[in-house]
Amino acid sequence: MDFSLLLKNIKTVSPGSEGLLFAPYIVGERMPYADSTIRGSFVGIDVHHRLQHFTRAVIEGITFSLKDLLKIMETAKQKKFTKIISVGGSAKNTDWLQIQADIFNSTVVSLKTEQGPALGATMLAAVGVGWFSSLEEAVEVFVSYKKCFQPIPANVAAYQKSYSKYCKIYSALKTVMES
Repeated sequence: MDFSLLLKNIKTVSPGSEGLLFAPYIVGERMPYADSTIRGSFVGIDVHHRLQHFTRAVIEGITFSLKDLLKIMETAKQKKFTKIISVGGSAKNTDWLQIQADIFNSTVVSLKTEQGPALGATMLAAVGVGWFSSLEEAVEVFVSYKKCFQPIPANVAAYQKSYSKYCKIYSALKTVMES
């Protein structure tokens, strides 16, 4: 199914996918768990869940996994990120960008170009050859933002509850996978 068609109806499902959670460990996990044997799973499947629930749960599970990484970076830097630049597949869908803002409880912006990694490499090279004296100077020239998404307080609260449950999935799955 086409990516945009698959994500078309996720907005019809409330934050938290009506109790459906997805653990995105399809081929193991590297961060925050170094575990090549863990596998993905849906938790909380009910008879009322439809394709759009599963789709949104996958999006939320991937974003919860990114939140795990964000928390590690915030702890290491002892600083809260107030703006996150989203690139790649997740930046192609406005509903997913809003989900990120709500789960991260931070402003999320997308770039006019979806080639974020290539743009970053270009900026590093431009600073490296002396075209700019700093990365901040290169950012001013190269980076153009497309859209900005602010967290919606009611969604943030719903996602805090879902994330709390999501955080318990890894250890439960680990026990099952090891047996």
